[in-house]
Amino acid sequence: MLCDRKRGLGGDGVYFVADHGDGTARAWFYDPDGSEALPCGNGMRCAGRILLDRHRAESVVVHQGPYSFTVRDRGRTPHGVRQVSVELPAVDFAPAEPIVAEAGAHGEYADRLLPAFHPSRHVTAVAVPNSHLITVIDAYDEAELVKTGRRVAGSPDVFPIGANLSFVLPLADDEVFVHTYERGAGLTPSCGSGIAASRAVLSRLGLIEPERPATVRNPGGVARSFLQPVGDIWQPVLEGNATLVYETELDPAVLPGSGPVTYAGPAHMAEIGAFAELSRENMKVLHEAGIHPTEA
Repeated sequence: MLCDRKRGLGGDGVYFVADHGDGTARAWFYDPDGSEALPCGNGMRCAGRILLDRHRAESVVVHQGPYSFTVRDRGRTPHGVRQVSVELPAVDFAPAEPIVAEAGAHGEYADRLLPAFHPSRHVTAVAVPNSHLITVIDAYDEAELVKTGRRVAGSPDVFPIGANLSFVLPLADDEVFVHTYERGAGLTPSCGSGIAASRAVLSRLGLIEPERPATVRNPGGVARSFLQPVGDIWQPVLEGNATLVYETELDPAVLPGSGPVTYAGPAHMAEIGAFAELSRENMKVLHEAGIHPTEA
């Protein structure tokens, strides 16, 4: 109900957060289909921003399941868009639960042709910690992304734990376009963990040095991401907007109903306007590059 853009507020998922009051919190994330999900990078930035503001802090730590996320305040862009970074768990190219069945437990599946996935695309599997399939492309085809994403979702024999799918199109030395088809949500304007996974794969394939920040564009906005080497592992850092749009109080008793829900609360028009300006500039860059995705 909350995620329904016609009957609810609209969104790609819901975070529930228990604030411990000491600079830490515990969080739970649910996909629009009601299933509890692994961490969401964009959602974690948003949840973290609320905590940062509540405690007037420069950083907070949010726990979700066995994972911990450090969220930091990164000021505002020249447009006035609030920026927040989140340090995600280490990327894993050889997870215990294989993303591609033939890789097996702790087996790596990198830059390989998989006919069940696509007849000509090479794919890399990575956990961040949710499972992702990444393919680097030379031209963007949204219909192909949706078709392939649905194929992944409908092939549990090949992809036993399911996976999000991202197409990555290099735009410049340190700039890429990423669009993600998420399991449980479908095509989304922006997927934070998809950005982090794509950034990790770019370094795994030798296209960008790990510690070099890359600008990542998608239909929903602009982010930056790089990898922090910690021993022999990479920890992705994702930085982007965390924009306040609307505040309200809800009675959980009304949510199971089938009719529209009325919300009363303030809208943050200044933040909405600043982000809209940034979004227009981002979409202009994409259009000039010949990319015409479904807009957020």
